[in-house]
Amino acid sequence: MPVAEIAVTLGGAGAIAFLAWFFFGPKQAQAAQVKGNVQEIEVTVKGGYSPSIIRVQKGVPLRLIFDRQEAGDCSSRIVFPDFHASKTLAAFAKTTLEFTPDKIGEFGFACGMNMLHGSLIVEEGKEEGEPAEAPVSRHRDEHTHEHAVAVGVGPTMPVGKMEQVEFAIVGGGVTCPTCVTNIETALKDLPGMDDVKVNFGAERITARYDPEQVSPEQMQQIIEDTGYKVHLREEPGSQETEDREAADRRAERKDLTRRIIAGAILTVPVVFAMMAHEFFDPPWLPSILLNHWFQLALITPVMLYTGWPIHRTGWLTLRHRTADMNTLVTIGTMAAFGYSLVVTITPGVLPESFRVVYYEAAGVILTLIMLGRLLEAIAKGGTGEAIRKLIGLQAKTARVVRDGREEDIPFEQVLAGDVVVVRPGEKVPVDGEIVDGRSTLDESMVTGESLPVSKGEGDTVIGATINQTGAFRFKATKVGKDTMLAQIIQLVQQAQGSKAPIQRLADLIASRFVPGVIFIAIGTFVVWFNFGPTPALIFALVNAVAVLIIACPCAAGSGYSPLHHGGYREGGAEWHPNPLRGGP
Repeated sequence: MPVAEIAVTLGGAGAIAFLAWFFFGPKQAQAAQVKGNVQEIEVTVKGGYSPSIIRVQKGVPLRLIFDRQEAGDCSSRIVFPDFHASKTLAAFAKTTLEFTPDKIGEFGFACGMNMLHGSLIVEEGKEEGEPAEAPVSRHRDEHTHEHAVAVGVGPTMPVGKMEQVEFAIVGGGVTCPTCVTNIETALKDLPGMDDVKVNFGAERITARYDPEQVSPEQMQQIIEDTGYKVHLREEPGSQETEDREAADRRAERKDLTRRIIAGAILTVPVVFAMMAHEFFDPPWLPSILLNHWFQLALITPVMLYTGWPIHRTGWLTLRHRTADMNTLVTIGTMAAFGYSLVVTITPGVLPESFRVVYYEAAGVILTLIMLGRLLEAIAKGGTGEAIRKLIGLQAKTARVVRDGREEDIPFEQVLAGDVVVVRPGEKVPVDGEIVDGRSTLDESMVTGESLPVSKGEGDTVIGATINQTGAFRFKATKVGKDTMLAQIIQLVQQAQGSKAPIQRLADLIASRFVPGVIFIAIGTFVVWFNFGPTPALIFALVNAVAVLIIACPCAAGSGYSPLHHGGYREGGAEWHPNPLRGGP
C-alpha cells in the first residue's frame, strides 16, 4: 500500500478516535472545581442496592453512579438525608449523584419511600498529599447483604425542600431531539439538580432543584452558554406568562419569515439556472446566472443572514463538545460553500471536471430548513392554545363583601374566607361554599355535564362555572393556584411537559446520530482515497462533503425534490461528478 494511502488511513482512524473522545469522552462538570481525586462507585438498583454497604473517605468528592435496572415508584428516588442529597433515578438508565462526605460515621441511605436501604461508611481520609483510595464495598465473604431487604413502608426520608422551575423555549434553536439531550446533560451536571425534563414539542424545560445549591439564573446561563435561548416562566399558567410567550412566538415567526423571504429571493435564481442548464441547456439562459462569482454574491447573504440561527447554535454546541442537527447542517453547508469558494477563487487547483460549485445546494438547504422551522413554529403555537383557552374561562373580577359593603376586585385578590356575591349570568370567580341563596349553575366547562346543576346553601361551587337563574353568596375556600381550574391548567401543563419513556431512548439514539455521520464522512474520504478512481483526492473530498450535506434528515427530507435533480445522464453510463445530482 502506498505511503499516502497508509497516512490517510491512519489519519482517518486518528480523527475518528479523537472525535469519539470529543463527543463521548468524560466531560468536566460545571461545578466540579475540586482538587485531588474523586471517589467513584457504581451501584446497581434492582430490588435493592448492590452493594448496599459502601466505604468512602471524608472530605473527598464522591460520585455515585446508580444503574437502575427496574421501573416502579419504589426505587425511583435515592436519598442521603445526613448529607442533604437526593436524586430522581431514571428507569433502565444510569444516574449520577455527587456530593462530598464531610463527617465521619455510618449513615443510612434509602429510597424515597424508605423501603430499600443501604449504608454509607465514611472513614477518616489520608493525610494531605497522599492519593485517595478508590471507594470499595464490602466483599461478599464479609457477610454483608448485596441487596437490601424491603422492610415495609415507613415515613419518607427527610431531605432539603426541592423547588421546581420552568423555562420556555421560544426561538432558541431547539430543533431536534439531540438538542433536548444536550440541554438535559448540561443541566444535570450542575450541583443540586434533582430532575430535568425537556419537552421539544411543548417548548418547555422543567427542572427540580435544591435552591441552596443552584439558582434558576445559573440554569438559564448554562442553557444559553450551550447555545439555546430560553426565558424563565415566572408564573406558569398565568395570563401574563401565556401572553408573553404568544408575543415571543409571533416575533419568532416574523423573524423566520424575513429570513426565508431573503433566502428564497437570492436562492431561486441560482437554483433555476443550475436546473435549467442541467436538464435543457437552453440558449436563452443568461450566462450571468451561471457565473460563479455572481452565484457567490447571491448565496453569501443566505449563508450569513438566512442561516445565521443554524450556524450560531451549531458552533456553540461544538464548543461544549456536543452536536445536534444544527451542527450537522452547519458543517455540511459550510463544506459545500467552502468547496465552491475554492472552485470560484482558485479553479486551477482542481481538474476541469471537478470545477463544479454547490452554491445552490447550500442556499436551498438553509432556506428549506428555515421554512421547516417556520411551519414547525406555527404548529407549536397551537400547543399553548389549550392553556390560553383554559385561562380564558376564568372570571376577571369578583364582587366581595368587605366591611359590610360590596366591592369589585380582580379575582387574583380574593382571599380564602372572603364572602363573594354572584349574580345571574356571572362567572363564579373561585371555589367555595354557598352560605346564602340558591341557583343553577352551568358546570359543563369543568365537569362536562351538559345539564345545569342546582346549588343551595352548603353546596360547593367551582370557579369558572356560570351562574344562571338566581343570585347567591358563597365563602371562598380555595383561591389562586388551589382552585380546581388552576389544578386542571397545571395538569395540562404537566401533560404537555411530560416525556414518554420511549422518548429517552429516541433522544439517546439521536444524540449519537450526528457524530456517527461525521465518522461515516471520514470513513468515506478514506475509502475513496484508497480505492477510488483518479484523481482520488478530489473524489474522496467530494463524496465526504456529500455525506455531510445529505445526511441531515431535515435536509434530506425537505430538500430531496429540488436537490435530487441529476443521476445518470441519458444513456445511463456516464458518471456525473456532482454527488448531489448523481451517483455511481
